Amino acid sequence: MDCASICLLTTAVQFIPLPSTINCTYCVEVRSTYEHCFKDVIECAYRDPSSLIICLNVYEKNDGDPAIIQHTIRCVSYQDYYVPDGSIRKISEEGSCAFEHVQKCECDVCRSPTIAPTTVAPTTSSIHRKKHHHHHHHHKDEKNRSYKQDQLVFPNNSFAQQYKDSGYYLSSSAPSTILVVLLLLSMFYWSM
Repeated sequence: MDCASICLLTTAVQFIPLPSTINCTYCVEVRSTYEHCFKDVIECAYRDPSSLIICLNVYEKNDGDPAIIQHTIRCVSYQDYYVPDGSIRKISEEGSCAFEHVQKCECDVCRSPTIAPTTVAPTTSSIHRKKHHHHHHHHKDEKNRSYKQDQLVFPNNSFAQQYKDSGYYLSSSAPSTILVVLLLLSMFYWSM
């Protein structure tokens, strides 16, 4: 996955680094609530989008002790975060995050100290207001989001089972489209 997509994913999964972090490296992997999903990952994604899970692995290097690396995994379902078919195939073929798949990207959420910031101090306050407003929007959906996450955690739950052999292909919902638009808008505001 390219760095621009990884940086967008850091926003989608709401990753926040530790205050002592000096840099981050990333790896993306695909997981599923179905045992045999990876025989045809695209069919799985279209059949039940909530069963395919995109996970961002973040490795944070600490400024106090460079030998300590904090590993964080944040995930979002394909239903809530669209990834192009080719990217899903490539990520699933790579399997679990191995050392050779870890990437160094300079995402706004976790920049190396040697990289100059992309915004100047006077605009910081307006960015915080916009971020706060964007974050506030997510509180409305927090109950539904946590319910969806509960459904995704347990592979044998009834929600997953009801679609397992149904043959139905689900389309992305309007809230998913809205989430993508909001993420793109927030990235636009962050770049100003």
